[in-house]
Amino acid sequence: MKKLLMVVSVLLVAFTLSACSPKEEVETCTNNAANGTLYEFDKNQSEIITIKVWLDDEAYATALIDAFEAKYPDIKVEWDEVGAVDTRQRLETYSGSSYAADVVVFPHDHIGAALNSNLLYPFPETQRQDIVDRMVGSAVGTATSCYDSENNQAVSCTGTEESKLFGAPLSGESVALFYNQTLLEEFNGSPEPETTWEAIIASALDYNQVDDPTTPEINEAQTYFAMDVGNAYDMHFAATAFGFDLFGENHLDKNAANLGSQEMIDALTWLNSTLRPAVNDYNASTLSGEANRQLFESGELAYIIDGPWSIQRYKNAGETNDFEFGVTKIPTINGVQPITFSGVQIAAVYKGSQEPTAAFKFVEFMTSAEGLEIMYAQTNKLPALKDVSNIEGVATDPYLSGISAQLAYSHPMPIIPEMGFFWSNAGTMYSQAWNGSATPEAAATTAQEGFESQADLTN
Repeated sequence: MKKLLMVVSVLLVAFTLSACSPKEEVETCTNNAANGTLYEFDKNQSEIITIKVWLDDEAYATALIDAFEAKYPDIKVEWDEVGAVDTRQRLETYSGSSYAADVVVFPHDHIGAALNSNLLYPFPETQRQDIVDRMVGSAVGTATSCYDSENNQAVSCTGTEESKLFGAPLSGESVALFYNQTLLEEFNGSPEPETTWEAIIASALDYNQVDDPTTPEINEAQTYFAMDVGNAYDMHFAATAFGFDLFGENHLDKNAANLGSQEMIDALTWLNSTLRPAVNDYNASTLSGEANRQLFESGELAYIIDGPWSIQRYKNAGETNDFEFGVTKIPTINGVQPITFSGVQIAAVYKGSQEPTAAFKFVEFMTSAEGLEIMYAQTNKLPALKDVSNIEGVATDPYLSGISAQLAYSHPMPIIPEMGFFWSNAGTMYSQAWNGSATPEAAATTAQEGFESQADLTN
């Protein structure tokens, strides 16, 4: 009996040391004798590595992590919900602590500041090459930089430094032309969108004329198209159609904001004298983003400049208000195809990660065909792939195909820190020139001077 009690005692001690609880299907347990290391006892006691990931969509995070852990059972992924636009600042705050994530996702225009804060791990060369081979070149370029490791800052590539990849593109987005097929069918006899702004303007001037002297009770002008005039992101298409280049040809020269250039003045002149009369001379505040979206939702607007973030909203509105819509690239202006800003969501590995190998494996899965299929299925975002034909549903998506068509005529928002001084100055410039509260020349000059002052370029 004493021998039996001794055996039981030994077994209990051993069980306590491993801190395992009996289950029909044993998954993992903590081995206290090994300082808390996780093991999978049903898989030859393989060690479990844990990484933390920050993502901003619960459905996407859950589906992605479940699929990844099924493929890599030796890696456990913890997830925190962090908005993409908040990620870089939060990583700066928690850098060096256990609260920092191993893998993060953020907009590409945050990458310059992230590099200056020494937050990002460069990608292994083999993984970089795979991304270069499969992903859209301009998207890869947003996460590629030369880096001065001694001073912890991104630098211009002069030929002596070797460029490195610091992030993997996941999705791309751009504004495009959304059109109400049902309304166009009623007004033009065809659901197909017009392909030039000249044609849209001509139709708008006709569509707007609802005032009929024989029916004086009808005196409310209609609106054929709308855009968020004070939003420099949305309005960039007009400037590029007249040859405007922000920060020069490579979009990296802070001394070449070019807001006061003749190209910008020509664009502002066209907006005020040609486009505004076709929208009943409404001022910029009337044509705000939300007001425009509500008009399109109600089925009263033939065209709107908008982005993929509004697709689901318009699908819901179309079902409620009985209209169909489509998305296509922005029409030409004087025969020139406008270029828009594109935004790219970037996945990156934190430089302070204690498990960089596992973190890069997770990013590799995120950018794989399986990972991007999950992203599309859960978020309806457009994968930043050169060829989307192997992502189920994307190639035949009637809305994302239009976004993709415009992405072919887009360039990424510049990543230099001075980009922050562009937004407010350019937005005010567009509004003033559109409203006529300043001449195009005066609005452009004021914007250029404001940018130079804020960017400390006046000396």
